Amino acid sequence: MDTEFHYWMTGIIAKAAGFEESEAKTIAYASEYVDENDRSIKVLDRSNGEVYENFISQTMNILKPKSELMRIYPIFHFLPGDPQADTARRRDGKMHILNTTPNNENANKLMDEAFGADEELRLYRIGIATHAFADTWAHQNFVGWYDYFNNIGLDVKPDIGHADGEHHPDWPAHRWVDERLVDAQLDNRHRFLSAAEAIFKRYCAYQASINREDKSAEWEALETRLDDAMGKGFTGSENFYKEERIEKYKALLGDGWEDFDEMVWFDEAIETEVRGLRDPGDGLTALFTLFHDKYYWKEGLDKRATEWFRFQTSVKAHEMKAVEILAPTFARMGIMLGNA
Repeated sequence: MDTEFHYWMTGIIAKAAGFEESEAKTIAYASEYVDENDRSIKVLDRSNGEVYENFISQTMNILKPKSELMRIYPIFHFLPGDPQADTARRRDGKMHILNTTPNNENANKLMDEAFGADEELRLYRIGIATHAFADTWAHQNFVGWYDYFNNIGLDVKPDIGHADGEHHPDWPAHRWVDERLVDAQLDNRHRFLSAAEAIFKRYCAYQASINREDKSAEWEALETRLDDAMGKGFTGSENFYKEERIEKYKALLGDGWEDFDEMVWFDEAIETEVRGLRDPGDGLTALFTLFHDKYYWKEGLDKRATEWFRFQTSVKAHEMKAVEILAPTFARMGIMLGNA
């Protein structure tokens, strides 16, 4: 999934489930920021000389060693599920222990952990866990590292994640073909609405657990609004009708809901000393950067109270818990994930 679901639809779902608007914005921003958090940086505190280093939750650098990729892709984007799920039936009969399947047990455990996190970090944890949870629908039948299991047809791209599937799994209302599967004709509208329902009901159950109104009975009305917002179905290799959909998301959210800007939390907390051009993310272009930018906490603020710091702390907490949850699965492959 891309910004349309992780930011816009997640915000709509959170508001409909009863989160206050400011809470829904934090959840939605954190959910989308998982995909944008691809710069590994060191931030200097000039008051005491301490250096803070973040942990990335996304990378476009496919040259990273497997040991690094397995701490990112299977944990934030391709959570392993049930290899024998009905949705995972392939024409070649193959199964993979790391196959991503929708609404799987591991993804639900991470949602549970997020709902129970310390209040200071809870909304960020919910957003991060929601990203991984939602991706179990969009990224189903792919595994989060190099493996021929991901190969579709004769595509020559590296078989990592859904590279062979390009952006087809991520577009709302898009219809496409995954020829590996028994049920090869796919409609993302169904997948996205199924993900939305599961997220909404999990959010509603959480609201009830903290003595707020349980709005789970309102799912059918929300489903209708989301289905209408996704609009026309389409095929092909372009993300058609995107602008129309975003205008509908904005109408559902109401005034005051800004477009996603990946630099807002970062720039509120950090002063950047640009040396030449601003550093790119974690992709291949980063390899050719000669003079790296320098980063400092802004003067006069409590860094621990900034959105960026709380998000980064939550990313580390999510990663640590996911390693714990997934360790037995990786151990069956002879991999000690905690040492990777």
